[in-house]
Amino acid sequence: MKELMNHDLKLITEAHSVPMLSIYLSKENSSVDVKVLSDKWKESLTRAEFFLLKDYTKSFVNNFMESLWSSHIVETLESLDKGLIVFFSSTDAWYLKVQSTISDLVVVADSFHIKPLIRIKNNESGFFLVSMSSKAISVFLETNGHLFRLDTYRNPMTLSDIGTNKVKPEDHREFVLQSALEINKTLAAYKLPIILAGVRDHLGHMRKYLDHSMILSDSIIGNIERLKRDEIREKCFEILQPFYNKKEEEAIAEIDQAVKKNHAITFIEDIAISAVYGKIRKLFVMENKQLWGSLNKNTGEIFISPRQTNSHDDDLLDDISQIVLNKGGEVVVLKNAHNLKGFIAAAVVTDKSHLYDYNQPYSTP
Repeated sequence: MKELMNHDLKLITEAHSVPMLSIYLSKENSSVDVKVLSDKWKESLTRAEFFLLKDYTKSFVNNFMESLWSSHIVETLESLDKGLIVFFSSTDAWYLKVQSTISDLVVVADSFHIKPLIRIKNNESGFFLVSMSSKAISVFLETNGHLFRLDTYRNPMTLSDIGTNKVKPEDHREFVLQSALEINKTLAAYKLPIILAGVRDHLGHMRKYLDHSMILSDSIIGNIERLKRDEIREKCFEILQPFYNKKEEEAIAEIDQAVKKNHAITFIEDIAISAVYGKIRKLFVMENKQLWGSLNKNTGEIFISPRQTNSHDDDLLDDISQIVLNKGGEVVVLKNAHNLKGFIAAAVVTDKSHLYDYNQPYSTP
């Protein structure tokens, strides 16, 4: 089973070997209890088999699930990991450890279930950490549960030298400025939040010279060289949570404005047809709200089931999300704690003409 990068949705959406199994396994506390997680993992596999047996023979299901039952993937989880995502079919097997809270979910369908992963990709795809000491400035990148050191800029002098005949204070400021110019080039290539770390005097210099647009207001005060990597990441996640919450609030405000200006549609039937037509500019759905059934990807016609009943039912919101992404639209997945003002989904569309042309059959243009 291969580790999946959370930014690479293309692999998942292009996979097509039915049946396709998606398992979201949450770790409910900060420590790893392998026995509890192993029991939950087995419950997920049993649930998957329940759906598979609706459409496949017992021998097929046994062969299909054999490698998962013998897998020790749960044991790879570390203390800061909050969950595990597994995508599995007869030809593909990927896993992803996440540091974002997820809900337990098992889906067996004709495509992988990626809606929770879209939220993680959009909102929590990583961050930069820039630390400064008297000796050096370091740039770290956090992605896929790992904190990597990208660059280190060595200070040719130390603060103890300042005030001596060796170096003047402005020479130290010049080092910070020149380092910041190079760091800004790295930061500009990504739209990721930036966390600063160091003593207060050093942080003041960094805020002055770095690009401010994505720098978070809170910082890690002190010398992070004395901290372990997991301790650093834990402090960073605490700082990032308000940032992610603000993004959720901004998304909900955007929905409100679009509905008020009549730029949005909220009926699921209209949203499905608009997705097939490629008319959706931005789709909003909730992560922990499912609408089970099937979607005709040529016409946009939907068939709703009262619950997930077999190995072909999928969450229609997930299927629609994948169509929107494939046609160049944007998908915003909100946590269950928020709502779409009573709607199960909302979409900002380029126009609505296709919804009112009753003389034309529903078909992909």
